[in-house]
Amino acid sequence: MKRWIAVATYWTEIGPVCVLHDIEELDELHDLIERGPDWNTLVDIKVTLQRQINPGLTVEAANHL
Repeated sequence: MKRWIAVATYWTEIGPVCVLHDIEELDELHDLIERGPDWNTLVDIKVTLQRQINPGLTVEAANHL
């Protein structure tokens, strides 16, 4: 399982179509979007972290790791 899930929604003649991307690093998203479909048809992109470890970790606790 990759660290992030990005869902890009594009507008088509039949309505919105969602394209799912599993990515490890956020900078990978740039190339995926540039490859197409045409970014002018892009409605939105939602990026979600897929938690693998320490789901209850807080900012304060992470500062002490």
